[in-house]
Amino acid sequence: MIDGGRPAGIMFTVKNSKIFMRAAAMQVHKFSPLIGAEVTGINLRQPIDAETRHQLNTALVENVALVIRDQDFTPPQYLAAVSLFGEPMPQHFTQYALPDCPLVHEVSNRHKDKAGNRVKHGAGWHTDHTNHLRPPKYTCLFAVSLPSSGGDTAVVNMRAAYESLPGDMQQTLHGMKTVNVFQGSAAANYSGQSADAQAERKPEPVLQPLVRVHPDSGKKALYFHPVKTENIVGMSPANSQKLLNDLLERSIRDEFIYRHKWRKGDMLIWDNRAAMHKAHFDYDPNEFRLLYRVLVRGELPIAA
Repeated sequence: MIDGGRPAGIMFTVKNSKIFMRAAAMQVHKFSPLIGAEVTGINLRQPIDAETRHQLNTALVENVALVIRDQDFTPPQYLAAVSLFGEPMPQHFTQYALPDCPLVHEVSNRHKDKAGNRVKHGAGWHTDHTNHLRPPKYTCLFAVSLPSSGGDTAVVNMRAAYESLPGDMQQTLHGMKTVNVFQGSAAANYSGQSADAQAERKPEPVLQPLVRVHPDSGKKALYFHPVKTENIVGMSPANSQKLLNDLLERSIRDEFIYRHKWRKGDMLIWDNRAAMHKAHFDYDPNEFRLLYRVLVRGELPIAA
């Protein structure tokens, strides 16, 4: 597992005479060959030219997860910064949307569901909003308030996970499709599912490829949401979950995971087309943890 608190590896500097002074100092440090990189020396509140925007997006696709350090945003400034990576899109659970900036949502340990239980946002491994025809290509979080320790966010490289599978298993998975709903029948088996989430299960299914092809890199990755998957087409829900659990177990390997240790001012963004993520709740619940979240609209997934 790669620890985001100790950057290491390759460092390169983006240089372009057209870039403003702040961007000329932008550096990208890879945490490992497989996942995670840190960006420093850039202020996303200031104008960013096309070349710098391209460098950021390229670094994100290559590294799957990117942390941009030392940012300081109001919610509209944060939304504008995320827009460098694409078009922000609406999210589920609109009760967490900021009233004056509704495409920005709060992720807070002080949220409670209708039953009065503390909501554990993102407690299990998943990828976001697979019940949308065009699910988000990127998810972005910004640290507003943090506990004194813990509360990390982990991202796993599902492209590397797919590539690690035996060739015959890869071929078997090609062409399989998952049936995605707001909350699948297996939702109650996963921790962190609030009463609100279970009550808002919606019937409209969306089919997604179990293996998708990245539109930019052309590489394949496993793609599924354990909670939103009702079943795999042609399989029972029970057998579907058995296969997905097996794939998840094969995927969660230390070398595929970047575990981000938050600092104030961090902006963390990852590529949902090649990743899953989860939140860790190893911190004092009496300490306040608040992140802002924005989703970036994606394209129709391409099946392998």
